[in-house]
Amino acid sequence: MADLDVLRRAIAILEEKKAQGLVVIDLSEVSIPTEHFVVVGTDNPVHARALVNALRVGLPVKPLHSEGLEERRWIVLDYGEFVVHILEGEAREFYDIESLWADYTIDPEELQN
Repeated sequence: MADLDVLRRAIAILEEKKAQGLVVIDLSEVSIPTEHFVVVGTDNPVHARALVNALRVGLPVKPLHSEGLEERRWIVLDYGEFVVHILEGEAREFYDIESLWADYTIDPEELQN
């Protein structure tokens, strides 16, 4: 499965599992070692864990690295070509990743082409 297909599948899984406020950030034109960030929110640690488990079961690849699995306020799953950020509500507001990368936010539908 190509990297873009894996990204599309990750987005579909997160949407199916009711991740909140899904945002895709296209970093392909920025000099960092990943192509996209996928940022989603959750209200509680149980939902955060469910999102992580759904990605692990539903994707054909495993994360290269992960952080925050114990605390579950900000979970980072690094798949190489894309990174998934799962943030609890207050952490999402505090770190405000979307504002930092606002110029690079895209509609997930753009990835379907």
